[in-house]
Amino acid sequence: MNNVRKLGVGLMVGWVAMVGARAEPDLNLSEAKEMARAYHDSGAYLEEIEQVAGWAIGWIEARAERRTADERLVVVMDVDETVLSNYPHMDEQDFGYVPAAWVKWVERSAAPAIEPMQRVFETARHHDVAVIFLTGRAEPEEVTGTIKNLQQVGMGDYERIIFKGPTDTAPTAAERKRLRRIQLEQEGWTIIASLGDQGSDLAGGHAERIFKLPNPFYKVP
Repeated sequence: MNNVRKLGVGLMVGWVAMVGARAEPDLNLSEAKEMARAYHDSGAYLEEIEQVAGWAIGWIEARAERRTADERLVVVMDVDETVLSNYPHMDEQDFGYVPAAWVKWVERSAAPAIEPMQRVFETARHHDVAVIFLTGRAEPEEVTGTIKNLQQVGMGDYERIIFKGPTDTAPTAAERKRLRRIQLEQEGWTIIASLGDQGSDLAGGHAERIFKLPNPFYKVP
């Protein structure tokens, strides 16, 4: 279990060990995939998500209690591996990414909710805090399936979803999401929490608190 937990902190740490003047792989790709599966299937992955969700719930409740009358509070949440799990698809694809297969998966609206994060969503709405999803899913092909999926898992009571669209010209996901949070602030929202599974979901500030979930499966810059 200790080895599995280390994976949650950083799966690819130690990929390469320097031996003399040449680099030799420290971990075979097939072994890394099995470690990722073990981390997921052991329960350690969900346990770490539950811990982060607990911190987020505590903060949202405390912050909502001291809101001022003129504040428009919002929680900004990523979608993939934050509130919806694509693990069934990733496992089926052996952790490969095939764009056409991914779009078909989204169209199926079959991604299960990540239950601890669903509770974060429900906590925000219970305290009259809006939720805005800020996702890397793209217009137009991933819109309908995403909306249907969120409704089916009980997270349809959101303020809006911001998809990646043709006007998003930022060079990285991190910059795109930073600019979108600035835009929300300019609209009058107070972003009390930003939650995501990627560093790029959270980088650049413009949120009172950030909450990072584990993701050993892929990385988005």
